[in-house]
Amino acid sequence: MVFLEEKGGFISIVLFFLVAVEIFYFSSIPGSKASSGIPFMAIIYHFCVFFLFSFFMFFTIIGRKKSDKYLILVVFLSSLAYAVIDEIHQSYVPLRSSSVEDVLIDFIGIIFSLVIAVFISKKYDR
Repeated sequence: MVFLEEKGGFISIVLFFLVAVEIFYFSSIPGSKASSGIPFMAIIYHFCVFFLFSFFMFFTIIGRKKSDKYLILVVFLSSLAYAVIDEIHQSYVPLRSSSVEDVLIDFIGIIFSLVIAVFISKKYDR
């Protein structure tokens, strides 16, 4: 993942921003009364998108520094706060509602992401 740290972390910054905008965009789409068709699609989506969100945020914040517990905590709390704020935002969208279950799935994605990101950053720390 050295490419995420090259050129001042520009790639990780851009990817982090794109994922953040994508989360906001999709939570702004009004719902429908019809079911989505694929039973676990929402679970997979929440896990993957918050995995990517916190993964790229980690490399954006950490940059070329060594990861420490404080920075990992900042990424974790910021990602979790974005998940909660996203659910609150979604509750104001027509035919959508907020869900504690979605935040829990986001939480799991964030944890998995940080475990992998910390492992990668420690492997490439020199």
